[in-house]
Amino acid sequence: MGDSQPRVSSHLGYFGSGGDRYNLGGYKKAVAPLDRLRAVAQVKGLDGVELNYPALVAEETVDQVKSVLAETGLQVSNVSLNLWGDAKWGHGSLSSPDPATRAEALSTMKRGMAVAKAVGSPLVSLWPGQDGFDYSFEMDYGAAIDWFIEGMQQAAAQDPDMRICLEYKAKEPRMRLLVDTAARTMWLIHKIGAPNVGVMLDVGHAFQAGENPAQSAVLLQREGLLDIIHFNDNYGDWDGDMIPGTVRFWENLELVFWLRRLGYAKWCSIDISAPRGDPVKACQQSVDNIRRFYRLVDVLPSEEILANLRRTDHTANLRAISDRIFAGLGI
Repeated sequence: MGDSQPRVSSHLGYFGSGGDRYNLGGYKKAVAPLDRLRAVAQVKGLDGVELNYPALVAEETVDQVKSVLAETGLQVSNVSLNLWGDAKWGHGSLSSPDPATRAEALSTMKRGMAVAKAVGSPLVSLWPGQDGFDYSFEMDYGAAIDWFIEGMQQAAAQDPDMRICLEYKAKEPRMRLLVDTAARTMWLIHKIGAPNVGVMLDVGHAFQAGENPAQSAVLLQREGLLDIIHFNDNYGDWDGDMIPGTVRFWENLELVFWLRRLGYAKWCSIDISAPRGDPVKACQQSVDNIRRFYRLVDVLPSEEILANLRRTDHTANLRAISDRIFAGLGI
């Protein structure tokens, strides 16, 4: 367990128009890709950014992106490989029943990995958001799993030094996704059998899947699979991508408590949506909340909390934590 402050990064999707299925045009003017980097650089306490391939960085824009990164001093925590945001992925990417689509998905991953290396990222992530189904009798589950595993094996073999992390999610845009829970993702990685494949834990996705993010983080870290964490929040029924710590305070606090105990020293990244708000202000609040959770954990009586856990005395722990919080407010 350390006392250093976390490295915090942010993706840049919420600097877009904020469009949804009710208002496709969005609620504001989208910020151009390079200008998003300059805008987010205003946020105090932000160390890095996540980029999206090919939307925010591609072969032809690598030099421009590197120049702005040098200008802003931001690092690249991760490059997200976009196999979901185009109609061609509508029936899946690596798990598509169409061999040509699977081949194109793998080619996209390989190209994205090369671009990630060029901008200095040791990590790429894959959210297989279109790999799933909506109805019964729609998917050959065994074949889909086999195709997905084969594609991941080939991608991992392309560059053993590049870490590939799978971002699981229970549903949306499909009603059921193939990579949907921490447990199934760990099973898939076991079947893939590549040492450079791990997991992105998205806090909101864990909530949506009915998980406790702290428990999921402990399990993933024990297996050496926890590569990066997406911080956000929601009510558990939908992936709202809200500012972290604004809805489910206790679960977020417990997650950070265990990240400290586990010695987690990788990126804490912001994955929020701000369709009707100022993205810079939303990012700043997110950074501040994450860092405040860490500072709060550092002043909690951790040994007392652990002793109470061994006695399964949750009321004593809630009292100990509440007392520290409210004492700071003079209440």
